[in-house]
Parts: sequence; C-alpha cells; structure tokens
Amino acid sequence: MISKMQKLLLVGPQKKKDGIIEKLQNAGVVEVMPYKGKEFATDGRFVTTAKADAALSALKLADKYNAAAANTSHKTNQVNLSAAEAADKIIELDATLKKIRDELALLGSKMKTVETLGDFSLADIRSIEEKGKIKIQIWETTKKAADEIDFSGVLAVFKIYSDSAKEIFLTCAKEHVTLRKCSEIVLEDDLESLKKAISGLTEKKNGTESAIFDLAAKRKELYDNYLTELDKISFNRAAKGTVSEFDNKVFLLQAWCPKSELANLKKIFENECAAIIEIEPEKDETIPTLIDSKKAVDEMGRDLVNIYDTPAYTDWDPSSWVFFSFTLFFAMIVGDGGYGLLLFAFMLFLKIKLKNPGSAMRRFINLSLVLTGATAVYGILTGAFFGWFPKSFEAPLITFCKNMDFIKVDKANPDTTKFMMQLSVLIGMVHICLSLILRGLRAAKDEKDFISPLINLSWIGGIWSFFFWYAFDKGGSTVFNAADPAAISANGLLSLEIFAGILVVLYAIQAKTFNPFKMLYASFFGLYNGVQFFSDILSYIRLFALGLSGALLAQTFNNLAGQLFDLGVVGMIFAPVVAIFGHLLNIALCLMGGVIHGLRLNFLEWYRWCFDGSGRKFVPFKNLMTNAKGND
Repeated sequence: MISKMQKLLLVGPQKKKDGIIEKLQNAGVVEVMPYKGKEFATDGRFVTTAKADAALSALKLADKYNAAAANTSHKTNQVNLSAAEAADKIIELDATLKKIRDELALLGSKMKTVETLGDFSLADIRSIEEKGKIKIQIWETTKKAADEIDFSGVLAVFKIYSDSAKEIFLTCAKEHVTLRKCSEIVLEDDLESLKKAISGLTEKKNGTESAIFDLAAKRKELYDNYLTELDKISFNRAAKGTVSEFDNKVFLLQAWCPKSELANLKKIFENECAAIIEIEPEKDETIPTLIDSKKAVDEMGRDLVNIYDTPAYTDWDPSSWVFFSFTLFFAMIVGDGGYGLLLFAFMLFLKIKLKNPGSAMRRFINLSLVLTGATAVYGILTGAFFGWFPKSFEAPLITFCKNMDFIKVDKANPDTTKFMMQLSVLIGMVHICLSLILRGLRAAKDEKDFISPLINLSWIGGIWSFFFWYAFDKGGSTVFNAADPAAISANGLLSLEIFAGILVVLYAIQAKTFNPFKMLYASFFGLYNGVQFFSDILSYIRLFALGLSGALLAQTFNNLAGQLFDLGVVGMIFAPVVAIFGHLLNIALCLMGGVIHGLRLNFLEWYRWCFDGSGRKFVPFKNLMTNAKGND
C-alpha cells in the first residue's frame, strides 16, 4: 500500500542545529526538503562529493584486487591504517602500479629491439667511438629499400639482422650521417642494463601489488568509510537547505514523514528544544510516494512496478495486481512445461547455492521461482514439453474444455490454436475491465467523483456488448457455445447502442457546462476512447502469438535434430548439439518475450486506464552507516 504522508516544519535554535539534524538523520523516517527559494536566507554551506567519490573508487579497487588476490597465494598482512587513510593509500598505490606497468611495457618493447641486435655493451661502443674518433649508428630499413641506400661518407657497414621484411645494420663514419629510406635506432640501454631495470621494476611491482592486496582485505572498513562519507554529504545537504530566521537565532527545515511514523518521530524529539509542526503541502506540490508492504508478493510486485515508473501519491498500489497478471502473461508466453521445469530447477539450485544473498537478489530469485513454476504448470496444462505434444498425454486444459458444455470446442479434434487466440482476447478484456473498476473505485473513494465510475462501468458494459455482438454475429466462432447465436448477437448490438447513449450523456455531464457545443465535443472525444479500448484489447493477442512462435521454433529444432539423427553416425553426433543449442536459443527468446511483453501489457495497456504515475519516490534522510550495522 502507498503510505499516507504528512508535511512537517521542524523549528529549533541555530546553535543546536547540527545536533538536531543529526538526530533526525539517525531517526531515518523523514525526507528532508531543502529550501530552494530566494526569499529567505539559508545555511549555504559548501557541499562536496570529492571524498565520497574517492571512497567509492577505493571500494571498487578493493573488489578488483580481492578478485585478483584469490588467484594468488598471497598471505594478508595487518595494515595499521584508518579506513580513510587506507582508501587514500590504495588509490595512491594503484596509480603507482599503473605507472610501473607502463614502464615495464616500455622496457619490454626496448628489450625486444635490443635482443634483435644481440648481447653487447653500450659502454664498449661508446669507448670505441671515443678512441677511434668515429660515429657508430644503427639503422633499420625495409628489405626492398636495402639495395638502394647511398652509403656516401660511411666508412664501414655491418649487417646485424635480416629477415623477409626488414634489415638492421651498423655504420661507422667520421661524423653523424643521415641515410635516406632508413630509420635510426637510438640506443640508450644495452641488454644487461635493461634486464636489471626490468628486474628492479618487477620486484617493485610485486611489492606494490602485495601492499594493495593487504589494503583490499580491509574491504569492510572501506565500505563503512564510503557510507560515512555519503552520510556526511546527505547531512550537509540537509543543513544547507535550512532557513535562518530571527537574526540567525532560529533555523527552519521542511520534511515529509509517513503518518505511521509521525508519533515515533515526535517521541524522539520530545526532550529536544525543537518543535515539529504539521503543515499543509503547497498547491500542486508533488508528494513523495512510499510503497510500504512487507508481504512477499507486494515486494516482488513493487520491483516490477519500479521498472517502469513510480506511482503517484494519489495512485493505489498496483504491486500485487501487476505481480499476478505478469505471472500469468509470462507463463502463457513462454508456455512450455519442459522449459519451465528446467528453469525452475536452475533457480532452485541458485537459491540453495547462495547462502546469504542481498535483499534484491533474494527477491529476484523468489520472483524467478514463481514465474518458472507458473510456466511449468501452464505447460503441463497445455501439454507442451520442449516442443513435443505427446499424443498419449491428454492436456488437462483440453480435457477441461471438452467437459464444459458452454465452451465451444470440437471434442473429437479440438482446435487449440483458435481457442488460445480467443482466450487471449478474453483475458485482455478481463484485464482492461479490472483496470476500469479499480480506477472507478479510486475516483469514488479518494476523489469523491461519482461520474467517472459510472463512465467506467458503462465502458465495461460496452466492451462486453461489442464482444457478444461481434463474436456471435452470423454464428461466428467464439469460445462459448450458444443455442441461438443470432439472438445473442442482436442483444449484444442493442446493449452496445444503449451503453453508447449512456456514455454520451455521462460525458456531457462530466463536461460541467451547459454549452451544447462543449458538451457535444466532450461526448465525441469520450466515445473516441472506444478506438483505444479496441486497440488495447487486441494487443493481448500477443499472448497467443508469442506462445505459438516459441512452440513452433521448438518443434523446428526438434525436427532438424531428428532429421540429422536419421542420417547415420555423423548425424547422431550433431543431432544433440542442434537440439541443445536450438532449445537454449529458444529459451532465451521466450524469456525476452515473456519479460518484455508481459510487462508491456501491464505498463501500457493496463496502466493507461487506472494509473497516474509520474510520482517521486520517497527518499528517507537516514544514517546509512547505522542502518548497515543494524542489518548486520
């Protein structure tokens, strides 16, 4: 359910402001509304997120290096640093490690070049240059250009290395020369000095990594430090938005509080020199939405609802409605009992394997178990198992339909396809009508509007009248048997005309005017909603279409695997691969369709008629550090 909210004004002495705000933060039941106007002076303190950003970076580094440490034999050493110091240190060491790795990469590149030239002493080369009064240079050129080089002014040329692509050679000259079509290799280190440098850097790298691993082991402290910095930011933002009055002697702060927590909040401040005053919200002010329910169904439904939009404060909580309808839609779209059982077993294994999952992961697993379990049940009812429809297995749903005289199905050869298509439309009609009923009840109860419920009831009558008129017209196909379809169709058309007339009158009354043109305008565009109803209800055919496409694709992979199996030994080897890969691909497509279209029918077709949305989520001003310790 959506909690009722109360707007509050907290007033207290300026000199005790920080202590009062801290107590409010520890209470964790209000959402602070900083003053953003210019009429009154505010605290105006500077709020920076730099430390929190650094704490988060340190936390991410800890996760990264803890994962790396798991693949080593590193033994953790005790680090005598505070959490804040450890956060700064791990960031510093990470930067150092990156620099060392860059230097090692550069030295490695130099090493490859020098190894090509051979093991030599750079000091010996410099000594020869000095004593012989010559200039020794090393060059690289392409194999093609090697024969075209002009060696004018060069005393001697020595080939050092050659392959199919390039040549490296050494020249001796009286002075520095420039050779066309060649690039000079400038030597700064020889092989021995490079090996020493790489060895030293490698040792430094290992030491730095070891120090980082030790710091990363303080992950809990680093996480607590991050929460502490977030608490400081939220505290300073709350204090910054307070108003100062009476020569800066009194501060004022606005907040929202659930009415269910108001008594406890007042009790917390009964011994404080601060007053909590209940005030009315401003006109057109957006009241925050808090969906407060501990029921497992509502929790899972709330996660689904939050995917699309936050309900408006005036909405009724749609969580349970969305949960049940989404479960049905998902099961119908995936539609295969084998897929459902396989996925249910996987999620059950995951639930057993994860000993202490977070609340979000726990709700996800529970929701997945419900969805896959419902899919398995639906698949058994319709007789579908990995694309097979065993003839020896009488699908319970078909058996039920055969035994119901009022359901139209050929008992000798039931056309499941036609039946499921029509059933999908009927489910859409029921779902849309439920939306209209809920919206009408909310209008009557919360808004004291009694015209809208009558309009919604008339639309429900019109929708079903249209169905019976069209479905039984000329004995047309429907899921229901009827002794006299023509009479039902005629009565459906008559009632449709009656409801259309009622809607014209109700929309004219709702216009709240005696201007005939405005009344006619309101009635015309009110009746135009019929086009939207027709479109929305037909949209539910996707339940049938997606379920059918998944079944046909599964059958196709089964047939391909069967044909391969009949080809002989080679076919027998590849047939299981095709079957497994095909079904895995189909499962992925079915899951995508089940989630996307199952939610879409709720968020677009259903929400349109009963849900306002565009709400703002209630964000409590609370001490994250204290809350984290409480959860431990």
